[in-house]
Amino acid sequence: MPHALQQLCKLLLLPLLFATALQAQVRGLIQDGRTGEALSKARVTARDQSVASDAQGRFSITATTGDELRVSLVGYRTLRVVVSDTARELELVLTPDGLSQTDSVDVKEGPFDTRYSSSPSERTLSSAELRNLTGVIANDPLRAVQSLPGVASSNDFTASMSIRGADFRRVGIYLDGVLMNNPLHSTQGQQASGSLSMLNTDVVETVTLHAAAPPVSYMDRNAAALEMTIREGTDRGLAWRVNAGVAGASALAEGPWRKGTWLVSVRKSYLQYLLQKARAIDTLAFGFFDTQAKLGYNPTRRQHVTLALFDGVSDLDRSNAGATLGANAILNGTYHMTNVQLGHRWTPGERILVTNKLSWLRERSENVNVLQPPLTRAGYREWIANSGLEWKLLRAGSSFRQILDDGFEARYVFNPVSIRRRDPWNASALRAGGYVEQGFAWRRLSGTLGTRIDGTTARQPRTLSPHAGVRMRLGNSTQWIGSWSQAAQYTPLSALTIANLGNSALLPSRAIHAVTGIEQALNPTTRLRVEAYYRADRDLPAQPLADIRQLPNGQVLFPPAAARFENSLRGVARGVEIFLQKRSANRWNGWVSYGWSRARMRDGITGAHYDADTDQRHTVNGYASYRWSASVNLSARYSYGSNFPVPGFFSLRNGQYFLSTQRNAVRLPQYSRADFRVNKQFERKKWRGVLFLEVMNLFNTDNRTFDSYNGYNVRTGQANVSLLRLFPIVPAAGWMMDWGNR
Repeated sequence: MPHALQQLCKLLLLPLLFATALQAQVRGLIQDGRTGEALSKARVTARDQSVASDAQGRFSITATTGDELRVSLVGYRTLRVVVSDTARELELVLTPDGLSQTDSVDVKEGPFDTRYSSSPSERTLSSAELRNLTGVIANDPLRAVQSLPGVASSNDFTASMSIRGADFRRVGIYLDGVLMNNPLHSTQGQQASGSLSMLNTDVVETVTLHAAAPPVSYMDRNAAALEMTIREGTDRGLAWRVNAGVAGASALAEGPWRKGTWLVSVRKSYLQYLLQKARAIDTLAFGFFDTQAKLGYNPTRRQHVTLALFDGVSDLDRSNAGATLGANAILNGTYHMTNVQLGHRWTPGERILVTNKLSWLRERSENVNVLQPPLTRAGYREWIANSGLEWKLLRAGSSFRQILDDGFEARYVFNPVSIRRRDPWNASALRAGGYVEQGFAWRRLSGTLGTRIDGTTARQPRTLSPHAGVRMRLGNSTQWIGSWSQAAQYTPLSALTIANLGNSALLPSRAIHAVTGIEQALNPTTRLRVEAYYRADRDLPAQPLADIRQLPNGQVLFPPAAARFENSLRGVARGVEIFLQKRSANRWNGWVSYGWSRARMRDGITGAHYDADTDQRHTVNGYASYRWSASVNLSARYSYGSNFPVPGFFSLRNGQYFLSTQRNAVRLPQYSRADFRVNKQFERKKWRGVLFLEVMNLFNTDNRTFDSYNGYNVRTGQANVSLLRLFPIVPAAGWMMDWGNR
């Protein structure tokens, strides 16, 4: 071949040879952004090619320099990476939905690592668990908490729960470290109305429950502590997310700004309209609208400032049932909560962290009857200043809360309508406290010793709350845990000052906790734990003479016109919990737990001994999740409870309720509910969508909860007690779509 012809062929083949040189195999490893665990079944797409990562999280795909790799997996944010001519071995990190975006794994957490080593009963929810358990209808992070070991709930309509026999009012809900007073959408004073938290699940990053002996950093609640942290926006660019379901819709936007990020979420319900159209229970037909926003800013490399807003409005409209309502029944009710938080975090050294937070909290509620006079009106305000220091194994902090609480309750009679009684209250107080906790570690033994002290200007004594926690490794995969503590809770200001009912001499209520347990690691992702607990309660506030009852001589004792609050209750709660849990970024996840509990109360004024209103002897909670493919995830939850007592002095004869001399002698029917859920992800170049299909109460169990006591027959003593039927089998669907630079 002549030399000139050879040169011409080379020139013609040069583009093909150049393209072949650029196109090559791109290999990589895909990891979970929280734990660093390798992710299998992740879908990697380049142009018209698509491969899945293997069991070790590895993949290989042919790509050309400049091609975009799109990595998707149900439950994770989609990752987009542009192939460069030097990057042929990639380490890719997928961030779970609901967590702040990350590009690398700095610290690889274990699947069961705890935030506080001093908390023996710490339970956490991962991002995937939180989203699968919130429910399509409710979309409520507190519904997810109801499935944790040690938690009992038998009312589908409410977000409240009992934790180891303790009432929900004794559980502290801390939002980004600030104790909330009542962060629930509900109608104040309406027992039968539902409730749910004022937080959109899409903005919640972590949920941690301390079921017993909570660390000393948590204040003013004596049974348990539940902390929820709100994530910050993405710094990758503007991103949007929209959720729509059968009960409500929400929208979220986030993105970067200057040296920080921003995030805004709004949520609106329309369940009340569906219930009204279906002529369902009108007391459940309340609607809500809420907003969450968070701004993050980094003035320096070691400092971070946040500004957050949480606002929610709930309203009940029973106009359709107005003709059937009495003088003391609620026709319209509103509740409005606003919380603003300004936070500052400073790390002057590698092992030093200083935090400060200033917060303002306001709650307002009002209920009116059918003729529009108010039944209740209340206003609650707080200024909060919290500070904290962490240095090596030392933690310390302080809190100051200026509280103002005022309002009134009114009762009316017809013909003509007049006020029968009006009980106002108006009080203010400063509550201040501080804590210190020192950790230690010696060979196989580690633990903490700490205490907190609290005081108030409301003529109540100071409280001292010591705490000790120990962990001992008995082998490579076995550990023993133990803890002892005392916790205190101050009485609400309304109970101290409300006219006719208040008691300014009320003391703080206290609880002594003792916990011990053994945990066995079956493999790196599976554990078995057995835990026993004991809690002694004293000085619990109650109205011991507020319940109608039958006396031993057969006469009926009617409540006095003014049944005052007293520190009359003492109680003991004891129990054992056993649970098996597997937590992995692949395939099967979940837990199954059984708890036996006994909570007994003694009233020092009436002498009554009885099971606590929130005593449930047997509780089973289970959750299972399985990633079927890169785009399909299956999950199920199950709850069983032997159920709580019917609160009051009742007996049951031939299916009828009668007044009794014994309190809480009758139990609600057993509660059993199973839910099944499918998440199907649809991935496109510009957007991602997830279809949620769920069936609540899969086996259509006839569950009931206590509704109200409606009087009794003077001649026979038969009591009119009504039970409320909970959800039957309910299919539901929802759709989530997000797009932008997530």
